[in-house]
Amino acid sequence: MGRLTRAIRGFFGKFLSGVEQRNPEILLENAVQDELENLKKLQVAAARTMAYEKMLANDAVGKRKTLAVKERQARELAARGQRDAAVEVVQQKQEAQTQLADIEARLEEARRNSQEMEQAFRDQERRYNDIARERAALMEEHQRAKALRTANDARAQISLSDSSRDLEKARQSIRQASYEAEAVGELGTSETERQIAAAEIDVKRLDAERELEMMEIEMGLREPEQIAAPEGMPAEQERPEESTRG
Repeated sequence: MGRLTRAIRGFFGKFLSGVEQRNPEILLENAVQDELENLKKLQVAAARTMAYEKMLANDAVGKRKTLAVKERQARELAARGQRDAAVEVVQQKQEAQTQLADIEARLEEARRNSQEMEQAFRDQERRYNDIARERAALMEEHQRAKALRTANDARAQISLSDSSRDLEKARQSIRQASYEAEAVGELGTSETERQIAAAEIDVKRLDAERELEMMEIEMGLREPEQIAAPEGMPAEQERPEESTRG
């Protein structure tokens, strides 16, 4: 890990040339991608080893069941006096025992391989994460240095006269915006605006008086006939159906 760190940091040094010197991001990305490829390969290998272990474990379970069945069959045949058949079944049982011993030996080896592959995968996973984090830190360092160089170049290219002209333009823009704001404020307090505001206040007051009159009717403090019709509408028009029936 230390050698890789020094190698990556060396990408920013004087030994870089060509595209790599202009784009150290390429080298950093390549280093991360290499570790990622190794991680994927180990993942596939670990999965295959674990699958093989599981297959052998299932085979061992099946052989143990076969042994139990052969044991029971041999005893039943012997109890019925079928000795020859019982001997044949015992031979089958012995073959199954030999096969089971072979399976268990391979299973033990497969378990060790699975553990080793899983450990190798975990180690590679940590290595990849460490390199990815260091890549991010180095990229951030590189971007800061790049931004600083850009800012220094920009400051070097700006002349004092240009700065003075820009400052004066900014002052003129601010003054113009202030005058425009004052003009908008004056327009907002025109006579028409005041009349509209007063009309809105009158409408709100009429609505409030109307609601109060309805409350007074509900409380028995006012007769319904005492409510004046809205301006511009005769009282008899409030109930057109009754006037029609009359």
